[in-house]
Amino acid sequence: MSSIITVGFRLEWEHPVIIRHDHYQDRAIQSPREALKYLTTGFTIRSGQPYWSAVSACNAALRHKGDLELSRETFVAAYAEYLVKIYPNR
Repeated sequence: MSSIITVGFRLEWEHPVIIRHDHYQDRAIQSPREALKYLTTGFTIRSGQPYWSAVSACNAALRHKGDLELSRETFVAAYAEYLVKIYPNR
């Protein structure tokens, strides 16, 4: 028996999240798919409740089982915590 999982690869947020990439270049994250990729490849520290909440929310949104806007909000929270972790004295 096989199952088909519908994935919303083309889902996009109404407003992108602009992040600072590689210390000098801004980058727009426009979807849960891009956010999930950045969470798993762009973060050098993959820990903390905001991080795992964002991973979960982005996965849920992509599977049409979660709120699209919640995936954006949790990504913003995870990115904010990540910045605090990598720049603790700022």
